[in-house]
Amino acid sequence: MKIIDSHSHCYSVELAAAPRAWAESHNEPHWADLVAPLDRPSIQGWATMEQTLAAMDAAGVQQTVLLGWYWQNEVTCRWQNDLIAGWVQAAPERFIGFASIHPGGTVASVIAQCEHALSLGLCGVGELHPGIQQFDSSSAGWHALADWCVAHDWPINLHATEAVGHDHPGSVPTPLNDFLRMAEAHPELKLILAHWGGGLAFFELNPRLRKALKNVYYDTSATPLLYEPSIFRRMIETVGAEKILFGSDFPLRVYPRAQKTPDYSMFIEAVQHQANLSPDEFAAIMQRNIQRLLGKA
Repeated sequence: MKIIDSHSHCYSVELAAAPRAWAESHNEPHWADLVAPLDRPSIQGWATMEQTLAAMDAAGVQQTVLLGWYWQNEVTCRWQNDLIAGWVQAAPERFIGFASIHPGGTVASVIAQCEHALSLGLCGVGELHPGIQQFDSSSAGWHALADWCVAHDWPINLHATEAVGHDHPGSVPTPLNDFLRMAEAHPELKLILAHWGGGLAFFELNPRLRKALKNVYYDTSATPLLYEPSIFRRMIETVGAEKILFGSDFPLRVYPRAQKTPDYSMFIEAVQHQANLSPDEFAAIMQRNIQRLLGKA
């Protein structure tokens, strides 16, 4: 079966060679704290385009969505978009590109970023972080971005920090109530909340919230670092298999004790053998749902 990873990242060789120094020279302190913490070994892995394609082939991943990062500066976002576009142009049958956008600026700036991303051949936005990029559901830049994405049928992927969980360097909360306000203000917007939505999905047991969150989807990125495999069955029972998107967070080493280099295989095998999915549920989560969101079903 064709597997599509809806949440992965790519970085340049220069950045991977010296991530903290690169981040400091580009005024990106939050990213430095995440990928090169001073008090513990990093679980961030690195992969060139060729290494990523080889890892995809080894795990049976046909396509992967390359997400941008929630950079603190617009110029870094634009740099990332050029990098992603280069990978997409080199292997258009394998890579799907989302744009790194900074919504914390002016309306004109946000629209210009979106139009440039469109010209590069990208087809979605994310991963964004309200706390790091200084926007929320009331920000003019966010409303401009949401309106533009609705008009162009682009999904937006937002980082969601688990509402209750372990602290780690660089962890910044993402209030679940604000995600709800975003969904209510733009009911036609396709919102993807990373990392199982930080727990927001559980509140879909409330019928009123289920209606408001009808266009909100949850990706599985970083699951092995956060939850037991039973999270798949629990979430299917809560929101339905049709709202869950497989995401690996490659090249993050989500099994840090076992992975010396990043790969897709360990996580996919865990989903296959430990998540208790029916063949139809597996196909929906691993392929069909993201195809539908991207208009490729």
